[in-house]
Amino acid sequence: MRLLFVLDQWPELSETFIVNELGALRRMGHHVRVHARQRASNPNPNAPGDVDVSLLGADSPARQLRDLVWLVARRPQACARDLLRRRRWRHDEWVPPLRLLAPEARRIRASRDRHLHAHFSGSSALDAMRLAALTGLPFSVTAHAYDIFMTPRNLREKLEAADAVFTGCEYNVQALRERAPAADVHLIVMGVDTEAFRRLKPLRQGRTVLAIGRLVEKKGFHVLVDAAAKVPGVRVRIIGDGPMRRDLLRRAQRSGSSVELLGSCPPAQVIAALEDADVLAMPCVVASDGDRDSMPVVVKEAMAMELLVVASDEVGLPECVLKPWGFLAPPGDADALAGTLLAALDVDPAERRRAGAKARTWVGHHASVDRETARMSAIMERLQA
Repeated sequence: MRLLFVLDQWPELSETFIVNELGALRRMGHHVRVHARQRASNPNPNAPGDVDVSLLGADSPARQLRDLVWLVARRPQACARDLLRRRRWRHDEWVPPLRLLAPEARRIRASRDRHLHAHFSGSSALDAMRLAALTGLPFSVTAHAYDIFMTPRNLREKLEAADAVFTGCEYNVQALRERAPAADVHLIVMGVDTEAFRRLKPLRQGRTVLAIGRLVEKKGFHVLVDAAAKVPGVRVRIIGDGPMRRDLLRRAQRSGSSVELLGSCPPAQVIAALEDADVLAMPCVVASDGDRDSMPVVVKEAMAMELLVVASDEVGLPECVLKPWGFLAPPGDADALAGTLLAALDVDPAERRRAGAKARTWVGHHASVDRETARMSAIMERLQA
């Protein structure tokens, strides 16, 4: 297939799953271009440099006008419908003028793209939905978390207009089917490259707990910091950055817990940190504004590295944080989280090795990026039949 990925930004470091999926599609022999609203402010150094990338609004005004005339001449009814629908869409979100999309519509024609795919059901899904209507091509969208639960802008229309909707856990599948009953929703797990995430050193038997993610409320790291003060000898390391950094530092200082905030790290440093950890913590909560996670990719990366995982019994986490490698605690409960961390850290070394091996096997069967992307690709190909 010749595919166009329609994205908000490319290649964002925190969205490694998009880079991984694109790479898997290319390994399968598909040609993938990218159209994004902007370049990522924190780019992923592992993103391939040879991807054909176009940016919304980057074309000259003359090119935009010329391609708009070309598009209106060839698809007058589709352009008229787009103009009418914009009035409805812009109640919920910013809608780019048609002249900004016209150059991409023409590139789609010139590149002979056959399918459009958006990651996140926000602005990128709006662009993909419009481009699909303007070009007559099928489109799909992968819905993740904040775009479903926090900012569901024009969500039902986008999902039901899409030829296929993908999402990464059963928790999300049920939410999407409730919000858009007519949508064709498929469970496609955000997969892991198990060759990249492979343990090279034996498991440790220390008391280092690693957490990875943006420093925002839904990750529950404030609960982790409070819990750390209740676990003797524990060392907590958190990779990521975000608006809660100062709050987390103040909490750690008040409680006297051993917490190290490492900031954002490139993938190689993340893998090294996983190799040196004893347990991964993912204490997600539903934030006060309704934002929440689904099934964070880092949990499956830790499992591929044969780590035990301590997580909250929330969102899609119970679907992968399973016994014997998984330990669940009620969300937002620092005392319960402390007890669960203590139980995981005290697991016998031999049992830890056995549990870690089972976690890696589970990832290979249920969360391999190549396997899951192949399932998604098969659905896309059927849409073109």
